[in-house]
Amino acid sequence: MVFQKEESSSMFGFLRKLISNDNRDGKDSDDIEQGVRTQPMADTERAYDIADALEGGFARETTSGFQHPLRRAKSLWKFKVVRSEDKLQYRLFSGNGDFLMYAKASLENRQILFFMYDPCEKQDRALFDSARPAFTMNFTEDKTEWQLLEERCEYCHYAPKRFQCACQGKRQVAYVRHSQEEVGDGLFNCMDIECPGLGFDGRPAVTCLAVGCDMPDVQRLTTKKPQWNDDIESLVLDFKGRKILSSSKNFQLALPGRPHSSVCQYGKIGTNSFGLDFKHPLSVVQAFGISLTTLLWT
Repeated sequence: MVFQKEESSSMFGFLRKLISNDNRDGKDSDDIEQGVRTQPMADTERAYDIADALEGGFARETTSGFQHPLRRAKSLWKFKVVRSEDKLQYRLFSGNGDFLMYAKASLENRQILFFMYDPCEKQDRALFDSARPAFTMNFTEDKTEWQLLEERCEYCHYAPKRFQCACQGKRQVAYVRHSQEEVGDGLFNCMDIECPGLGFDGRPAVTCLAVGCDMPDVQRLTTKKPQWNDDIESLVLDFKGRKILSSSKNFQLALPGRPHSSVCQYGKIGTNSFGLDFKHPLSVVQAFGISLTTLLWT
């Protein structure tokens, strides 16, 4: 694992190093940032704040880098999730401590909102807007179905109206279904996940007039089943590279064709902290969103 050696002066630089070269859209950095500078916005004051933040390298008005799958690697890339004391706020950090994303749960609205800015950080406060999440995740009343949505289609957001897609500003990034199974004397929380397929160029599939229509097969993942350990009378999983505490929220994911090889693992490492490790074909927002579907697991 060379994660700690990654050097990046900005969040965008960090993501560029993690996503595949063939996943990068020419719009990821300068083109979209220039679009942010020129795009008319209802909130003029916010537009000036964004322009200032762009010059300082702090603006995070694009989300495409968070949706591209990570670069292919044998090992899992390491991340960390920190939970607030009330268990309703979550922050995602890279392995070397860089802030990546903030999420806030609203249980009464059955929703989790994802933001590119941290409201507790001084440099982010001016741009944080609770009414403008980058992604939302809704869940059903029985808490078994979760839908992660991108709030706006970045492929056509800055394109002329005649080239904009008919997705009404939202696209599904992941769908998660929860269930339970008995394993030994324990009850196992499990999930089945559907994510957009990847095109021939390695990018997530989209239905958008701005980039054409490309809809390969949906990607599916499922939880790895733990083993019942009679000595400790508990279900156990082998979290490679992590010292994990016992928690109902711990899980591992695998592709159906490779059930013994993890592509994602989420495990408790402290009172309010969790290790989130994953690799291709998952993206940052998919892995973070999937991990937060466990917040109500007991």
